[in-house]
Amino acid sequence: MGNTLPLEGIKILDFSTYAAAPICAMTLADWGADVIKIESLAGDMFRFFGFIMSCPVQDDDNIQFEMDNRNKRGISLDLKTGEGKEIIHKLLETADVLVTNYRPKALESLGLDYETVCKDHPRLVYAYLNGYGDVGPDKDKPGFDLSAYFARSGILVELPEPGYPPLSPIAGFGDHPTGTYLAGGICAALLQREKTGKGCKVQTALFNTALWNLQLNIATANNTAHLSDEEVNNKVKTQRTNPRSGLMNTYQSKDGRWITIMALEYDRYWKPFAELVLMQPNLADDPRFSNQAASFQHGAELAAIIDEAFGKLTEAEIVTRLKTADIAHEINLRWKEIKDDVTALENGFIFEYTMPSGRQDWLIGNPVRFNGEKTEVRRHAPRLGEHNNEILSELGYSVKQLSAMREKHIIK
Repeated sequence: MGNTLPLEGIKILDFSTYAAAPICAMTLADWGADVIKIESLAGDMFRFFGFIMSCPVQDDDNIQFEMDNRNKRGISLDLKTGEGKEIIHKLLETADVLVTNYRPKALESLGLDYETVCKDHPRLVYAYLNGYGDVGPDKDKPGFDLSAYFARSGILVELPEPGYPPLSPIAGFGDHPTGTYLAGGICAALLQREKTGKGCKVQTALFNTALWNLQLNIATANNTAHLSDEEVNNKVKTQRTNPRSGLMNTYQSKDGRWITIMALEYDRYWKPFAELVLMQPNLADDPRFSNQAASFQHGAELAAIIDEAFGKLTEAEIVTRLKTADIAHEINLRWKEIKDDVTALENGFIFEYTMPSGRQDWLIGNPVRFNGEKTEVRRHAPRLGEHNNEILSELGYSVKQLSAMREKHIIK
């Protein structure tokens, strides 16, 4: 049986660049939508981003572009010409959704701002993604995940232990959840359209997504704002050598592997941890650690005890003991190890993929699946203008018209 594709029959116009919005459109394509990626004659600059990430950037071997643009068709045209604008508006007449992340002035100059588009296409779902939202002083400000998601939200300065400089951000880590959230919003808007017959504007922002993901931490910060930084560091912020709870921390084995333990129910798990993992039953009733409240006051002492114990054991020995005690735990994998993880492979979280060049690489499976079916790549990410003839023929353009537009450099 083929994949269950709930969005079959839905047409999406992907008029976006770089990562977050294209990821939204790719998610919809994975779910069965017919996604048409619209690019300028120069192409999406993200086609060249792989060079920064030490990956190939050839036409038939571009893994970074492949990950965010698989399962799409693609056209390339000069949007500033009358013919180019006419093509866009013909596409809009046939589309269910427009996804874009271009800034307001650029959209207005092309007649693709929401106010203009919704007048002519009231059933269209208009999905807009930017850095900082629709209103306020930063609505026109350029935003990328490294700045709008990581820096503005406080992630870079809040996560390091006290005294350390800001973290280095991770490319794409904010783009992917933001694009996926927008895809969910689009599906809700399409459902609403089935009830009302009218489309709407769906919007999200990188900054908003970061705050949404950080809400537990922001709530804590808002309720400890009266404390000094030193008091916050001592009472609130987690430090590996002085954690809030020694059973929610990361420790290193004798053979150099880092292992995170996560026993949220301290009072339930402390005794089996002391007896079966540490093999120190005398600690089970030690008043410093015998209950959660006491352990919070002696986090550094407990961390030191576990550090010493784990430092004498191999990864395999520690894992065996943790499993015996039924303690939630995880090995801290390196990214290069993910492709060898049995759970990731068997569930399709990561899968081997043959690039158009014939080279083998790896793609990540869509985080949402239907009926347990794994992500299917039905088509590779489009080369620049690869489907011009196919898509424009569907709009009624003749071979002669296509040739004339190529001669005038209106299409690639």
